[in-house]
Amino acid sequence: MVDPVSLGAVTTAVTAAAGSVGTEAGRQAWESLTGLVRRAFGRGREDEGDSGTLVLPLDPQDREQVQELSALIFGQARQDPRFAAEYREWEERAARLQVSVDNSRVTNTVSRSRVGGPLIQGKNVTWNGK
Repeated sequence: MVDPVSLGAVTTAVTAAAGSVGTEAGRQAWESLTGLVRRAFGRGREDEGDSGTLVLPLDPQDREQVQELSALIFGQARQDPRFAAEYREWEERAARLQVSVDNSRVTNTVSRSRVGGPLIQGKNVTWNGK
């Protein structure tokens, strides 16, 4: 079993949450992760400037920020056992939400003139109809 607080595992989980923000489960995972990070590092995002507050990399659409966030989480977890425990709890909840780890995207193109009945769209669909 891989330690959920190893750099590779953190990067995988954070990247999966960022890549899944278009789904309800992904949005929930990302929001709970950013809440955890904000509690650990302060609000951050809004307070850039003279105050010296750390600007947190919280944009799930920015690959570089996702990598920075992963490194930040990994470093904090190595230094703070309490944060590491909270992160492990987050990772377990995210896994239960079935946040996609492979970050794949599904694109469906449907021509209106071709639809003659029900249309089912999804990533993994098993059809056992006759």
